[in-house]
Amino acid sequence: MALFGRKTEKKAPVDNAGVYVLMDSNSRMLARGRLMDAPGRRNLYIKLTDGDVKTVADAGIVQAVPQDKSLPPQMTRVADFRPGAVALEPMRELGTEVRRNFRVPVAFDSFVYPESGGRAAMTSVDLSCGGIAFRSPQMFAVGDVFEIVVPMTSDGPLLLRAEVLRVHLEQEAGNFYACKFVNMIDDEESYLREAVFAIQISSVKTRKS
Repeated sequence: MALFGRKTEKKAPVDNAGVYVLMDSNSRMLARGRLMDAPGRRNLYIKLTDGDVKTVADAGIVQAVPQDKSLPPQMTRVADFRPGAVALEPMRELGTEVRRNFRVPVAFDSFVYPESGGRAAMTSVDLSCGGIAFRSPQMFAVGDVFEIVVPMTSDGPLLLRAEVLRVHLEQEAGNFYACKFVNMIDDEESYLREAVFAIQISSVKTRKS
């Protein structure tokens, strides 16, 4: 898809097999890694690809969220750890809304395409797997549906459909809109999830440096 264009092209599927995002009990990002093969074992053995073991171990209680949406997120306890890997003991399953509600602050300039035609400039405030908040001089109302360009994915921008949930009109800062994404296909969800998690991982690394 051309940058900020209206045309989409088929993207290679995201390899989510075995990828887990680890968050603390307040849904703050801790690390990310891949599940290590451990046939017959109850614990989840995760080899970290981003983040560090001490951060995960210090949290004690960890939300283990697989990027494969066919697998349930779980609340876990750190059972053991070693350099580069942790063992997590499952405590209970979490609802699927964990993925959609995980929200990160991020600012990027982009465009909204109203159904009436034309386009409007916007600046994002935060982004989640389920929606986006942004500011724009354009006037929208609750229930309005439009297309919005999200340029944060590793394989180019996504053109997603969104519906306005909340509106706060401000002349100086720009009107604030909280929106949910609608009618997303599986590949779009995968790329968006990857983008959200990557932004938060980058934020974790910045705070530690």
